[in-house]
Amino acid sequence: MKLKKISPLLLICAFPQAKDAYATDDIELIHQFHSEIYTEAQPVKAFVEDFDKPLTEGDSAFTYNVFELGVKYKGIGLGAQSRFDYLLAFDPDTALYTHTEKNDLPFEKRNYRYYLWGRQATTNGVFFSYDFELLDKALIITPKFTYFKSTHFQDARVDGTIFGDEVEGKLDAEYYFSKDILFKSFTPTENPEGDGYSFDLAFSWQITPDLKVWAAGKDLMYETKYEGAGFVNGFTTDIPFSEREDGIDTTPSVRLRTSAYDQEIEYTFERDARYYLGVNYRINNRFSTTLKARKYIDDAFVQASVSYHFGESWELFGGYESHSEAFELGIKTRYAGISVKMDNPDIEDAHYVNLNWFLNLAF
Repeated sequence: MKLKKISPLLLICAFPQAKDAYATDDIELIHQFHSEIYTEAQPVKAFVEDFDKPLTEGDSAFTYNVFELGVKYKGIGLGAQSRFDYLLAFDPDTALYTHTEKNDLPFEKRNYRYYLWGRQATTNGVFFSYDFELLDKALIITPKFTYFKSTHFQDARVDGTIFGDEVEGKLDAEYYFSKDILFKSFTPTENPEGDGYSFDLAFSWQITPDLKVWAAGKDLMYETKYEGAGFVNGFTTDIPFSEREDGIDTTPSVRLRTSAYDQEIEYTFERDARYYLGVNYRINNRFSTTLKARKYIDDAFVQASVSYHFGESWELFGGYESHSEAFELGIKTRYAGISVKMDNPDIEDAHYVNLNWFLNLAF
C-alpha cells in the first residue's frame, strides 16, 4: 500500500484567486505551483518507503500537485498546466495488516479486512478561464476549463479479507491501469492514450471594504477516456475443503479476467470534486484574519490565520489547521508569494506537507 514516490512537493492560496483589487488591465504573467501531501497511517516518508514508523489511526492518504504557467488579459486567462494527483482510501485493518507484514510482527489469528481504493493520474494540458465582474466589480465569478492529455493512470479497488499470515481469504478486485503495479503481469504493450477535461468554478465577493468571502469547486467535472487500458477484474475465494491423509485442506480459487493477449479496453476515468470556502476580514491597517475550510472526499480541514501587513502591499501570515494539525507560515505581495505548511518540522515525522508559490507579473 504505497503512494508512488514523487519529487519535492507542490499555491499560496487554497485555490487560484479571481481578479482582485490589485489587478490591472495590463497583460499579466500568471504562475502557480502547488503541492499537498497527507498520509494518515504513517508519516509521509515512511508511507512511500518502508511503512516502518509506529502505526497511527487513519484511513486515507492523498497528494494533489499542479504547475501552471500562462497569461491573463482583461479577465481572460490562458496557459499550460501539468498535474499529478493520487488519492488512496483504505480500511484501518488494511493499514494494520501492511504494517504487521512489512515489520515482521506477529499476526493475529483472524480475518483482516482488506480494502484499498486508489486513483492516480498524470496529465498535461491547457486551461482557459474568464472573470465575470458583477455588482460594480465587487463580485467576481471565474469558470475555468482545462483540456489535457494523459498516458498514465491507476484506478483500483480491492475489497475482502485475508486470514493472518496465511494469505487466505476472499478478495474482489476491480483494477484499470496504464501500468500494472499490483500484479506486474498485464501492462499494455503500448501506453494508453487519454483525452480528458476538467471544470472548476470560483467566486470572490468583496461585501464591504473590510469583509470578503470566497469559494471554489475544483474538478466539478472531470473525465478522461483512455484507449488501450489494461485491466484485472475478478476474485479469489475459498472453495470447499478436500481431505488428505493427515488432515484437510482449503485451497483458494482464483478467477480473474485480464487484459492479457491484447484484450485492452476503452476506460473512462473520473475524479471526485474538492470544495473550498473562506472569509477574510481586515481588522485595521496592520492586521487581518482569515477563516477557511476545504473538503476532499471524507477529509475536512478548517484553518484560522492572522496576517500582518507592512510596506505598500506586503503581507506576512501564519495559521493553524485542524485535521492535519499543521501550521502555515508564508509571505506575499501583490506580485508573488510563498508558503509552507507542515504538522511537524522534521520531515521524517511529518504526516502533512504543503508547499505553495505564485507569481502575477504585469508587463
